[in-house]
Amino acid sequence: MLNNVMNKDGIYICPECGSKRITEVSQNALIKMINVNTGKLINPITGNYMSNRDKAREYDNASSDGIGCWYYECRRCGWKSELLTG
Repeated sequence: MLNNVMNKDGIYICPECGSKRITEVSQNALIKMINVNTGKLINPITGNYMSNRDKAREYDNASSDGIGCWYYECRRCGWKSELLTG
């Protein structure tokens, strides 16, 4: 398991330094609707332009189910795992 994060009793641990300071870095699927003439984002529910609050909500709710990739990174020593896909 040299290239993957270790999991001991539900706690993720860095295989290099043994630190518990592990971060999951992920890329998730986000669907955007854009007005092609203005370049502004459109809220798919209301049909109006998106506010910053709407943009933040869409970002937070981006799906990580079945699509995307991720890796683990140690904030203590900088170790990074291999790229994983779902």
